[in-house]
Amino acid sequence: MMKLLKIRKTNIALTAFFCGLMFTASAQKSFKYGAALQQVDSTGFYRISLKPGFVAKARNDMADIRIADTKGKFVPYIQAGSLPQKNQQSFVVFNRIDRHLPTDTGTTYVVENKTGLALDKLWIKLQNTAVQRKVNLVGSDDLQQWFAIQESIPLQEAVQNSEGTYMQLLSFPASSYRYLKILVDDKNKTPIKFLQAGIYTEYAKTLAYTPIPSLQFTHADSNKTTFINIKLNDNYQVNKLHLNISAPKYFKRNITVYQIIGSYKEAVAEAELNSTKNNDLLFSSKASQLLLQIANGDNQPLTITGIDAYQTDQYLVSYLDGKQSYRLLAGDSTAQAPEYDLKFFADSIKGNIPTISHGAVVKNNTVLLVQTKADKDYTVLIWLAIVIALGLLLLLTLKMTKEVGKKVGDKNS
Repeated sequence: MMKLLKIRKTNIALTAFFCGLMFTASAQKSFKYGAALQQVDSTGFYRISLKPGFVAKARNDMADIRIADTKGKFVPYIQAGSLPQKNQQSFVVFNRIDRHLPTDTGTTYVVENKTGLALDKLWIKLQNTAVQRKVNLVGSDDLQQWFAIQESIPLQEAVQNSEGTYMQLLSFPASSYRYLKILVDDKNKTPIKFLQAGIYTEYAKTLAYTPIPSLQFTHADSNKTTFINIKLNDNYQVNKLHLNISAPKYFKRNITVYQIIGSYKEAVAEAELNSTKNNDLLFSSKASQLLLQIANGDNQPLTITGIDAYQTDQYLVSYLDGKQSYRLLAGDSTAQAPEYDLKFFADSIKGNIPTISHGAVVKNNTVLLVQTKADKDYTVLIWLAIVIALGLLLLLTLKMTKEVGKKVGDKNS
């Protein structure tokens, strides 16, 4: 009887192993795209640069990005913007604006950015809380019209401390709005308490951008308005457009930027083109098509000789093993944002860690656990082998159970 139990345990363990293999393979296959990470020469923290081509394949909130090792296991990471700042004296507090609209359904916190700089990070100071909330960040230049910047940003729970307060960083696409509003999704819930919001002076500098390739545009003039249609070859994250304007010598025009998604047109920014400025348009959009609308008034249309698109530099920080190879994964519409313990140890990461990049983005047609040639897909054979193995295990179990049962019956007789 003990032998029978031992056989059953062995077969259950083998069945669990194969089921785990099937689940891991299925999990990896749910990500539509992948890119090989640059091989690291030693174990430690690395800053991983995300190219526009990879970010284009990820969701808007980038919650579906994963780092996988050769065994198919996910490796913890944090966004580079989540690294804490050591020098508390460099914190610049933004003035709070008391403004609550009737349409605001939850807690709101409005601050004014008087620096005039484009920001991609905002530090907020909160009273300690252990609840989970999500916030939306919107921007405005006149406190009347508000434009979306980032949605569904999770607020972290307070780390244990004796101060009664904690800091959290909100990272978002670069925006130059004068006013920023934090909208908390806490309708019919007890509100959380905001104490301050601001930036560290280390971030009060020019942002770094990466060019987006293969931009094409056409323009048409109609009824004192110029319409410029911009097409990209993928669903890129666009944070800056630079317009090369050759004529006239002096101009001052209002411009509206729309993103086109299917048949839906959404305004993402309103700005001014001025011959005394650099004519950079800063906003946040993730689309393959943009529309610019320039109000000319009674003036001649602007002569635009070129348009350049850029994405703000995006980084992940992860602890990588020098003996391992890694891949980036993205493109899973059902993936939830990962919750890694690494975020609680961000203060252990030094600021001068090495930077690595990734290779070309390809469709994730192969299971990571099996190293196959790039031009062949053995997925069907792998599944077939797993099914056959499970069938053989089942037959073996039944056969051995009958034999042991027969022997037990002979002894009893």
